[in-house]
Amino acid sequence: MAGGRNGGSLLLYIDKEESNTRIFSEQEWAKLVSELSLSPRQEQIVRYLFDGLADKQIALSMEIAVPTVRTHLTRLFSKLHVNDRSELILHVFREFRRNNGH
Repeated sequence: MAGGRNGGSLLLYIDKEESNTRIFSEQEWAKLVSELSLSPRQEQIVRYLFDGLADKQIALSMEIAVPTVRTHLTRLFSKLHVNDRSELILHVFREFRRNNGH
C-alpha cells in the first residue's frame, strides 16, 4: 500500500488498480487538511477512508486498536458535523470544490 504507516505519498486514489489516478494532489490535500483543521491522526484516518479501508484494516495499518479507530472516527464526525464515513467523504469533496471556485 502506498504511503505506509507514516503517511508518505498520498493515499487518495479513485481506483486501487489504477493507483496513478489521484483525486487530490499533495498540495491540494495539504490545503484541505489545513482548512478542515485535521490533526495528523485525523488526516491519516481520512486518507484510509478514501482508500475504502474498514476499521480493522485502518487499525492494522496504524498499529492501533479498532476501538481507537472508532474513537477517532466519532471525533471526526463531530468535528465536521457529519454522521458517517460517507458523509465525511462528501464533506471533504464539497470543501475542496468550495475552496477551488467550483
